[in-house]
Amino acid sequence: MGAGPLEGIRVIDVGGWHTGPAAACMLADQGAEVIKIEGPGGDAYRPSGTSRNGIGVGWLAANRNKRFVQLDLKQPEGLATLKKLVAKADVFIHNTIPGAMARLGLDAETLRAEHPGLIHASISGFGQTGPYAAEPAFDTLFQALSGLCYVQGTGGKPAMVKTLVVDKTISPVLAQAITAALVKRLRTGEGSTVECSMLDIFTWWMWPDAMAQMTFIGDEGVRMAAPLSEVDMLAPTDDGYLIVTPHMQHNWEDFCRIVNRPELLTREGFVTGADRSGNLIEYFREVCASVKGKTTAEWCALFREAGIPNAPVLRPEEVPGHPQILHYGSIETVEDPLLGSYLMPRAPVRIDGVAAGTRRAPQLAGVDTEAVLRDWGID
Repeated sequence: MGAGPLEGIRVIDVGGWHTGPAAACMLADQGAEVIKIEGPGGDAYRPSGTSRNGIGVGWLAANRNKRFVQLDLKQPEGLATLKKLVAKADVFIHNTIPGAMARLGLDAETLRAEHPGLIHASISGFGQTGPYAAEPAFDTLFQALSGLCYVQGTGGKPAMVKTLVVDKTISPVLAQAITAALVKRLRTGEGSTVECSMLDIFTWWMWPDAMAQMTFIGDEGVRMAAPLSEVDMLAPTDDGYLIVTPHMQHNWEDFCRIVNRPELLTREGFVTGADRSGNLIEYFREVCASVKGKTTAEWCALFREAGIPNAPVLRPEEVPGHPQILHYGSIETVEDPLLGSYLMPRAPVRIDGVAAGTRRAPQLAGVDTEAVLRDWGID
């Protein structure tokens, strides 16, 4: 791909673990020059989880297309060098506990006073102030605090989502806010202080559906629908599971014909789309009970031919081979001297028809220190 729309933008990434670095990675995918700062020993996230040669898959996904500088910020020389880099940067990103950057003179107030055009972007767990501001923050805590664990559970027992859903939601929100701040600076010449709270973002994320029952104050004029958390949409077939969603009226009529359930067309609570949306539990119970007697592939072929939205429930090992993913090139094979061959999704957006991939695989900690300082004119 070409350089990308953020070519010429310089970003300093002093984040750790996933959220801050993944936001910086999105900017790198779009052409920004991102300098990843690590302390002695490197980011603790590097070897986490499934790994090869000391680099874990999560770290790999959050740190491609960057250059790597190693500085000891506890030493005056290291901190002074970072401040020189910041003076030449457009964006500074971190995800440390509130107060940590201020102790180093790297807080928004200090840096923006010295560099008015700087965009200072941070992620905190609970916000910059308040009774929980100084608390450490991880994905699992916000699954619990946002209500997600409760709605995922069954029979009154909460359950976790088995992926870092909170961490991975935060990063694109911050990246979008940074690009908005860049647009503002283009218009006004002024930088911005961009602050993201993990609790705020995931409360926002949960609201349109899982928290719908909490929205209206008072009962007047309110028609309550069944919470999605109480709806079982997994339809068992003869050899697996599928999801089929015949919500539109013509899809519903075709579905009832294909599964030979004409009586559902006139059953109370099933006749119109409004009836079915207010009767989701029973509606999906009948949908799921209707796909016996054929394999997943057979049902999917019939529903697809009729234009009814559907999908097989794939195992993880089946995802890279899905025909649309193969056709679109959504997952690339990367060849790297350190890591060998590996698969990595391309950027999930296409700009001018191109999805950014891995221009540069993540490297060893500090491998670019001398080159970056030389290129940026720092002694």
